[in-house]
Amino acid sequence: MKIAAVSYRCDRHPGWVSHEIKLESILKEAAADLVVFPEYAAIEAALIAGPPSATVTEWRDLAAERAGDWVNQFRHMAQMHGCHIVAGSGPVQTDKGVVNRSWLIAPDGSVDHQDKRLLLPYEREEMGMVPGDDLRLFDTALGKIGLLICYDSEFPLQARALCEAGAEFIVVPSCTDFPAGQTRVRQSCRARAIENQCLVVQAPLVGEVPGCDIIDRSTGRAGFFCPPDHGLPSDGILAQGETDQPGPVTIEVDPAAIAAPRLTGQVGNFSHWPEGLETVTPRQVPARK
Repeated sequence: MKIAAVSYRCDRHPGWVSHEIKLESILKEAAADLVVFPEYAAIEAALIAGPPSATVTEWRDLAAERAGDWVNQFRHMAQMHGCHIVAGSGPVQTDKGVVNRSWLIAPDGSVDHQDKRLLLPYEREEMGMVPGDDLRLFDTALGKIGLLICYDSEFPLQARALCEAGAEFIVVPSCTDFPAGQTRVRQSCRARAIENQCLVVQAPLVGEVPGCDIIDRSTGRAGFFCPPDHGLPSDGILAQGETDQPGPVTIEVDPAAIAAPRLTGQVGNFSHWPEGLETVTPRQVPARK
């Protein structure tokens, strides 16, 4: 199967037709079975004929108001190109509050979603968002897919739960404003690939949007990560894009081959996981005299 991780830059558009032309160009270049867009790409919906500037919560609410239009745009694209699309993520109003939601859209236009479960301090305090509830496993024609939104990838037990439930690979839409944040997410994705001996795909937001504090600056590098083992790259990197360079990175990949080290690898991180779950026994050490 072909998977594309899109380093995506949000732009201001005069209307949805302009945005559709942009997506059409990206999807043609990607030419993939699964195309992954980044976290907070859906803020772009608020930029379509949007104000030059607004408060954080005004941008949040405008993006949430247009979330349905955003999803419909990607449903149209998925049906037109006959592919699965992770349509990035963005604010969505729910009964419990505003969540950061990512959508997985099938070629027939059907839609499912995963809400971000662990929120950054900025999302909690400045954006006033609430965490999602359940962790979902998507059973698709391409295989069983897990989806962790950016910060969620930094918590090993979430990826572990997905893989124990049968996830064949994990996709991570991300949005980080400084290199330190990008390093945390990228290194976490690589660690999750090692721990679970599976493919992990990261798609980042890139570029600057003056006047929109939520995505005023974003930095990242698309990446495909695997366990470094027999028949796989020794650095655990299957492919990667250039830092802050917009566009899709597409590779032909077999998730089953990436997971083969679970049975035949030099190490058995996936099967040995329970052995690494220890309880600590407190010990009293005599003070130095």
